Amino acid sequence: MFDQLMIRLCQSKDEEVYVKLNLDFMKAVKEEHPYWDSLKMPSEEEMRRTFREAIASPEHIMIIVAEIDKEVVGFANTWTVYSIWSRGKALTVDDLYVLPSYRRNGIGKKIMNYIIEYAENNDYKRVQLHAEIDNEKAHNLYRGLGFSQEEMLFFMKKLGC
Repeated sequence: MFDQLMIRLCQSKDEEVYVKLNLDFMKAVKEEHPYWDSLKMPSEEEMRRTFREAIASPEHIMIIVAEIDKEVVGFANTWTVYSIWSRGKALTVDDLYVLPSYRRNGIGKKIMNYIIEYAENNDYKRVQLHAEIDNEKAHNLYRGLGFSQEEMLFFMKKLGC
């Protein structure tokens, strides 16, 4: 459907749209999942600082964007950890978001395939992620890409948020 879809690494020129998309994403998630209410919604300036910090740390943080006709319509935030269980690097997908008007067109799948291919080509031992327990669409996407569901709990302690 989208002949001009491009999946690429986020760049500093994407700051404005990245900040807007992330704030939209966070607002939507907080509306659907009240447990995120314990975390303060960042201001635009806080999100800009976070973006700049992320872009400045490519060895730890990688942001991928989906672009159609030069418009960014989705993103994934990832970070690298060292896994003793895998005996090497693991790439964690922390957030995956596609604008509502572009969903159900395979964009999320293309972003995930980009991430998987990147990990395979850069000596990562695994790709891991988490999803809200009731987000069946995400679960189906991840299962369809070969991810297995593991029984774990997500714990969080706020530190100055």
